[in-house]
Amino acid sequence: MKVIDNFRRICPAVFVFLSAAALIWAGREAAQECAKAAALCISTLIPSLYAFTAASKLLIETDTYKLLGRPFSLFSRYILRMPEEFFPVFVISQLAGYPIGAALISGLLESGRLTKARAEEFLCFCIAPGPAYIMAISSIAAPDSKGAWISVMLAVTGTNLLAALLSAPFRPIPGKSTEKVSPSLSAEHITAAARSAAESMTMICGMVLIMAALMGIFSKAGLLSGISVLISRLTVVHPAQVYPFVRSFFEISNLSGVFGDPTRLLPLSAAMLSFGGLCVHMQIKAVCKGFSPLRALLLRIPLSLAAFLICQRLIPKFYTVSVIAVSAPVSEEIKFSDFSPMLSIILLIMTILILSQKNIAKPEKM
Repeated sequence: MKVIDNFRRICPAVFVFLSAAALIWAGREAAQECAKAAALCISTLIPSLYAFTAASKLLIETDTYKLLGRPFSLFSRYILRMPEEFFPVFVISQLAGYPIGAALISGLLESGRLTKARAEEFLCFCIAPGPAYIMAISSIAAPDSKGAWISVMLAVTGTNLLAALLSAPFRPIPGKSTEKVSPSLSAEHITAAARSAAESMTMICGMVLIMAALMGIFSKAGLLSGISVLISRLTVVHPAQVYPFVRSFFEISNLSGVFGDPTRLLPLSAAMLSFGGLCVHMQIKAVCKGFSPLRALLLRIPLSLAAFLICQRLIPKFYTVSVIAVSAPVSEEIKFSDFSPMLSIILLIMTILILSQKNIAKPEKM
């Protein structure tokens, strides 16, 4: 027993020491990966997630979500077999980005509106990247098609809806809510939503940067290239085309580097977006308080396969290429993002100011 206890005590110290040594060994690669990740956070992640995060927090803080669920009461209670007030949370989780659904479910669990078992079950179909990021990745995978993102969106959200429908018979039909809801909006609510969104974005971007440093170590060690070559031999696909998907398994934002045949890229992108990547699940784990996300992580594997198959079937309907000109000048300039970083910088400055005033939402004592 003493040996086991000593081993448990030594393991964290050994892990920290090895991590520090690895960062020193691969310092240049880790720095380069972190620089790319920081630029991606500013140009893509923050603009696409911040507003949705703040809006979703505001809906929960003001109890507006309870009213939004009542028109869908019959569908929610009898078809999906979930409480009518949870239906807006399910919808928000498909639109606001990966960890937002987990954060909202965690809040409902803490307030006593969900049980631990229901929280773990509902999380299984409340993980999605959101339409903004899906459109961004689809525009990279299929730049010549304006409607390609629809097939990916339907595949990713469709698998979550499919999971909710297939698990519905195992849940009892919830009763109709008789609670009187009186939503109220104040400056404190807006401030709290902005502060909560800033904290969520700080956590998300922080995890992206940590994973980027880890990717630098893997790159230096040749691990990512080796896996890409191995998969390439099994699938007869060029290693350079496999490489972005190997990276996205660890950090989903690396899908921005995909290239090749769009009819192949879109189903694979849908599968990876449905899975989310290990970094996303680390973020979900960080916001899950009082319940385990392991069940949701395991279910992502069959749902990713389902997203691949659904997207593959939908591509002929939504993937259309419009030929504008027979010949066009080829630009060697590589565009990283269509978003301007100025908006992100302004948002960061605003949220830093909010976070620096911890009691801004609390009335001063007389």
